[in-house]
Amino acid sequence: MNRKNRKEKEQNMDVSKQICVHKTQNTLLEFNSFLRMAEPKEFWHLHEDFASDYSRIRAVMVDYSKEDSISVYANLSPEIIKYVYSRIWNNVQEFKFFQQKIFCEDKNSNTGRVTVFSIQRKVRNNKGEVLNYPWVVRIQNGTGIAMHNANGGQYCKKDSYRKEKEVTIQLKDEEIFTLFARTSAVIRAFEQDCMTRRRQAGNFRNLYRMVEKLIVGTEEEKDNAA
Repeated sequence: MNRKNRKEKEQNMDVSKQICVHKTQNTLLEFNSFLRMAEPKEFWHLHEDFASDYSRIRAVMVDYSKEDSISVYANLSPEIIKYVYSRIWNNVQEFKFFQQKIFCEDKNSNTGRVTVFSIQRKVRNNKGEVLNYPWVVRIQNGTGIAMHNANGGQYCKKDSYRKEKEVTIQLKDEEIFTLFARTSAVIRAFEQDCMTRRRQAGNFRNLYRMVEKLIVGTEEEKDNAA
């Protein structure tokens, strides 16, 4: 099954992609699974890294405090999820992570869609007061000019980014832990399933070769006897 057919089949399956969600009075943050298994020939590459259909976790945030809600998203690699979770697990006091990505929907234009994801933990505010909600997660969506680096990757040209919308949420330690712990668990389960499938496929191929040799050997014995 090629990538296109596999993607269409997955889209037709009525299965929720939501892993976890946290809601406040005005906003929500959820993580959705867009995990993809790499091609069998790339045995030790568990996650698909094909440009248009790579394996990822999609973070979605919605601000519904006003009549017209604001929805934003950003794609995160499984490794980034694990990295942030490791910082949360180790109970870091100060932490900051920032990611900006750009992709062009029109191949004839260098103007692309930009997603910005940032997460930060601060112990105190500017007044020196201890924060009850030390974690801040922010996602922005906008546009920018796509530039290409030497290895074929894309990045947003300096000062070309134009923010269109933004959503921010503040979280307690236990709330951020729950989100990333559940998402990390899903990634681990996915990776274990990938390896199990590949081992089973390898065992089946070995069994097939053994049966094939037995059949060929039996046929040769019959021919010799005749």
